[in-house]
Amino acid sequence: MKFALVTGTSSGIGAAVANELLKRGWQVVGISRRAAKIQDKHYRHIALDLSNIAAAAPTIERDVGAKLAERWERVGLVNNAAVGLAGRIQDVDAGELARSFELNTVVPLWLMGFMIKRAKAPVRVVNVSSGAAMRPFPGLAAYCGAKAGLHLAGAAVAAEDAPDLHVLSYQPGVVDTEMQVATRSKSLEEFPWGTTFRQYHAEGRLVPPERPAADIVRFLEANGGERFAEGRLAA
Repeated sequence: MKFALVTGTSSGIGAAVANELLKRGWQVVGISRRAAKIQDKHYRHIALDLSNIAAAAPTIERDVGAKLAERWERVGLVNNAAVGLAGRIQDVDAGELARSFELNTVVPLWLMGFMIKRAKAPVRVVNVSSGAAMRPFPGLAAYCGAKAGLHLAGAAVAAEDAPDLHVLSYQPGVVDTEMQVATRSKSLEEFPWGTTFRQYHAEGRLVPPERPAADIVRFLEANGGERFAEGRLAA
């Protein structure tokens, strides 16, 4: 049997990935602050605030560590949980900035190391990235920096020669998620790109979470390939 840890499973891409994996016979542990709506005997939810990894780590080490001690055909990690901190950098609170980098960069990197160290099976990791990791968006300096850091960190981890490790940095496109709703609610003074996102929503161009979820699950179930790969949702 196969096992996956998926973060941010209360909604959006995380929930869609978890549901698709469960359909394919995986066992899944999901982590998010809020309860997940997933009802499956092979799903277990852990309610944790991952923006405070010092507090969350002991629970992950105990509960997820116990699952990783079992024998699995394959182990997957989907680093999906994120916060799209928006606002001109001069207006961003220092505490909010620290929490953004902790959730978007520090936690995924720590989880990669944790899974590699504890797993006794091949590990495949998907870091849910963003176009913001590759290009500057005014009003998203914190998010751009955090996602760019995760992208490069994933490549570095893949280059460390851990056996049977494959990492995918995946751009899901403009997905219809709660983060999108929050971003669209920002004033144009805070987030100049808001007009574009509002237009995408008005024109029905937002991608349903199930589409990127299918790509992510396909990578988790694949064999071989490059140790580090970049992917994005096909138009």
